[in-house]
Amino acid sequence: MGEKYSLEIDNLSKSFKNIKALNDLSFKVKKGELFGFLGLNGAGKTTTLSIILGIVKKNSGKIKVDGIDLDTKQAKNINNKIGIVFQESILDEKLSVYDNLMSRAAMYKKFFKDITTKELVDDVINDFQLHDLLKKSYGSLSGGQRRRVDIARALVHKPEILFLDEPTTGLDPNSRELVWNILRKIQTEKGLTILLTTHYMEEANWCNYAIILQKGHKLAEGTPAELKNQYSKTKIFVYQEPNSVLEDLFTTHNASFKYADRRYFVEFNTYKEAQDFVNKFGPILQDYELIKGTMDDVFLTVTKQESVGR
Repeated sequence: MGEKYSLEIDNLSKSFKNIKALNDLSFKVKKGELFGFLGLNGAGKTTTLSIILGIVKKNSGKIKVDGIDLDTKQAKNINNKIGIVFQESILDEKLSVYDNLMSRAAMYKKFFKDITTKELVDDVINDFQLHDLLKKSYGSLSGGQRRRVDIARALVHKPEILFLDEPTTGLDPNSRELVWNILRKIQTEKGLTILLTTHYMEEANWCNYAIILQKGHKLAEGTPAELKNQYSKTKIFVYQEPNSVLEDLFTTHNASFKYADRRYFVEFNTYKEAQDFVNKFGPILQDYELIKGTMDDVFLTVTKQESVGR
């Protein structure tokens, strides 16, 4: 049985006058996957989402949502399959949190025969721990509280796919952690597909798969582990006295190194090179610490390579 995809993008292109926002972009998002769409502002992330949602028209390319081609008449059937959280909220600041959620749920009641609007709202209240906020006006909430309500609103109709456009921008670390703990729990328990656009590379670590964009081009893709193995440098701290034999080994294995504070600071181009070195020469290393690269390292390496190449 073939792989099932929530979203399929094939050779998507979009230009705004003389600016190429997307250039033959292609990728697929598996069902139940947390998919990272990574890049700085202007990379093409929001443009892609806007095209999928019908806000912006594409120049060329194909898009399928849950197997439905968006260029066909069946595309009208995808509205109840999608939830979206934009960078700017669409909720009424004067209404209470509860009334905001009830009014949104009522818009989708026709899709549910055996569940009431109140039951739809109660589900997201429980998921997002909103009980203490229900009587408060949306406009009186903190940034982290607003974001939880925004995402609850996007999930009130039980969509299969959630689009999150820079969902934690401006949030303090505690609020960001709370939002993500809830999202990961829902993704795991309910099989929700999440497409995340972000420039926070630490959030990319939580993704099942990610692509990196720059100026409408896809530069790299893979799981976080695959990307770090391929594009980030790995460091090894070797704690021992100067040793000419070790230094020769570092040099012959294409590792840069320096000695300071009674330890070697060694850097390998990839995690695989570092791990192979440790596996082969571990017995002669008195004490060492291997530190894998980060997604920040990956992003800087990939985007720098692209800039140099151009």
